[in-house]
Amino acid sequence: MNRKKDSRQKAKGKRPQQILVFGESENDTKSLQELIVALRGNLAGKVQTRRNPLVLIKNTKPEDVPTEAKRIADVVDISQTTHDIVAVFAHEDCDDFEPKHEGVCQKIEAAMQQAGCPAHAVVPAWELEAWWFMWPDAVQAVRPKSWRAPDDYLGKEVGRLKDAKEELQKRVVPKNLKADKRKTFQTYQESDSPAIARHVREKGLARKPGAKSGSYARFMASVDQCKVG
Repeated sequence: MNRKKDSRQKAKGKRPQQILVFGESENDTKSLQELIVALRGNLAGKVQTRRNPLVLIKNTKPEDVPTEAKRIADVVDISQTTHDIVAVFAHEDCDDFEPKHEGVCQKIEAAMQQAGCPAHAVVPAWELEAWWFMWPDAVQAVRPKSWRAPDDYLGKEVGRLKDAKEELQKRVVPKNLKADKRKTFQTYQESDSPAIARHVREKGLARKPGAKSGSYARFMASVDQCKVG
């Protein structure tokens, strides 16, 4: 056993437990933090996000993947000196249709395993915004006086939506909004994601999606695997 793995073993059970979330942006990691707690209330206070390093494994050349994974593993090792890291989540958007997310998940998880830091890959298809279509009421709650609930895809496969962010930006615009108002309308921005996730948590909707998503189902299964004392 190498030194880093040995340090993980010694720290286990003797430090406060913690779950780390890495991703492509702070908006994404904060959103996932909310969703993890929404799915597992007993994880509240244990889930922490990390701004750096970003998860950039999906399109990385094979020879550079170990370096990208090691950057994340090194940060986990530092956190392990003060906490028992019980799980790591690594987010990167699929930018493709389901089930392509499965291949990306496998690439990320294999890279992290090779780096000595097992992780749960979180790969929304097409991107994280696709998931928000599963909870139109939570989306509208961010700006209840101006946004419409984007309920256009209830009961459908949201993992088949191309360019989900742009689609969400269109769908929150009221259908009867006058043309002269559309130019200045404050539509969805990526910075709204954490608030949407918070409303999902507060409304108890995390296990009640109104649409279908294989990538979200995989994420739920990963969260359910987290074991804490």
